[in-house]
Amino acid sequence: MACLSAAELEALPPATRMLELGCGPVKRWKNSVAIDINPRSIADVIHDLNVTPYPFADGEFDIIIAEHVMEHLGNLVNITGELHRILKPGGRLCVEVPHFSSANFFTDPTHTHAFSSRSFDYYDPSCTSLYSFHYSNVDFKKLEVTLGGSQTGAFARFIHKHSNAHKQRFERDFAFMFPRETINFVLEAVK
Repeated sequence: MACLSAAELEALPPATRMLELGCGPVKRWKNSVAIDINPRSIADVIHDLNVTPYPFADGEFDIIIAEHVMEHLGNLVNITGELHRILKPGGRLCVEVPHFSSANFFTDPTHTHAFSSRSFDYYDPSCTSLYSFHYSNVDFKKLEVTLGGSQTGAFARFIHKHSNAHKQRFERDFAFMFPRETINFVLEAVK
């Protein structure tokens, strides 16, 4: 995940408030609060993530990790607004989802949304072309976007480097020739 490596997670102060959204059978950080709809998961809180509000206070979390969950949810504008509500000012939302060119996106019948490098531009005031549509009353600053895929071999490393250096052109012209498996976003809550 682009947001925090395993070493960075271990270095977090125990007082850090982290929410793991749709945790399933694994928690990334031992001190996090985990939420999932599945009662067989290891979640601390069992809740349908499509139902808002979530059972958390305004500004409760420093970090929210949404790893392979947002592509399964219904109203992303509503969900993104809810995640903004429970983040502290300056809190980070770390999202990993299948890239729109990934065959895995189309494999899972529960996937409802595809993502590109510009999917969160509607929330970032510095992204003027899409922010002007601003479907929500919440703002995020887009800190990082990384297209993920195989880096085995020289050609794969070249594609990885090129796709991340020129995301929009790559997505427009080459994404279906050289598919990316995932896309990672690190967003900062602007309040």
